[in-house]
Amino acid sequence: MSLRQSLPSPSPAPVSLPRPRGATSRPGPAVGGGAGAGSSAPRSPGAFPAAVRGLEAVRTDPVPVEEASGGAALGMFLRALRNRCQPQEVGLSGRAGPAGLSGSGAYRRVPGLRRQEVADLAGVSLDYYTRIEQGRCGEVSGAVLTSLARALRATVEETAHLHRLAAPPSHRRHAPAPAPLRPSLLALADAFAVPAVVIGPSLDVVSANLLWRLLVTPPGEPLVRSVNLATHHFLDPHAHVLFPDWHEAADATVARLRVQAALHPDDERVQQVVRELSGASPDFRRRWSVPQVRGAAHGRGRVVHPRAGTYTFDYETLQTPGGEGLVVASYSPVPGTGAQDVLDALVAGHRRDLGGA
Repeated sequence: MSLRQSLPSPSPAPVSLPRPRGATSRPGPAVGGGAGAGSSAPRSPGAFPAAVRGLEAVRTDPVPVEEASGGAALGMFLRALRNRCQPQEVGLSGRAGPAGLSGSGAYRRVPGLRRQEVADLAGVSLDYYTRIEQGRCGEVSGAVLTSLARALRATVEETAHLHRLAAPPSHRRHAPAPAPLRPSLLALADAFAVPAVVIGPSLDVVSANLLWRLLVTPPGEPLVRSVNLATHHFLDPHAHVLFPDWHEAADATVARLRVQAALHPDDERVQQVVRELSGASPDFRRRWSVPQVRGAAHGRGRVVHPRAGTYTFDYETLQTPGGEGLVVASYSPVPGTGAQDVLDALVAGHRRDLGGA
């Protein structure tokens, strides 16, 4: 039976991956997250990659899911970028002095840029920028957002997220009424010659091809049919076995969920997943409070299969047309890493299990 035959809606209840025999009970990560640079070095629970450093000081209490979009979220994201951006990056002195671009003097007392400096760099008034950051501005034009992103040295992903957060409610996607998915959408994953899944806004897998299922299923267990990528990553102990770069994959998983929460602010299933993980996982709660989106759309990661070996992949995500809010994620083998051999071994083993040639 194919996975899509048992998954009629875009938001199925999450089903945990089978737990391998002998697995220890540790908190775990989500299937499908990337590992950023692919480093296998362990990271302490409080550590963040260089691109995120400076963001973690913005807020320490859990961020409500309602703040994943709109003025409050936009302001929080701008503050995070402002705290991260160092004066030297924009040609300013690292000393304090009077407000503005020409100030110098004693060492600065803020972690990054001042509001006045951001306003000057972006070509807007201090009052206007302050109101944007405090969520008191209403709609912000695309030109202003682009200027702010440029002033704050935002990445392409971060710039897109700024525009996403500032979109007026009428432009945001609303949760569609539950309806059976088109067979052609469910068949998308099977069209790929590499591991691939179709996921909903809440990161529920609604369709997956055989290669993906073989890759993530522990040996000796029935093939995975449904899972939520976020809850699996943070609540299933098998995720720590599956992902050697657990922390990096966790960052990417939360970034992906954050983007979907901004795109679908009234999706009850998205809110349910965020609330469940906020209550059950300190690792998720800490990451959700850090407004970063690095790795949400593409990146590199590794999965370890106990029998076939380490699969190093580049992942890409593609939004499907229509209002379903579905995303296709593919995990292509990285040449020169032996990843294709892993896929070949998985397929050969599956054929042996079925009694084929």
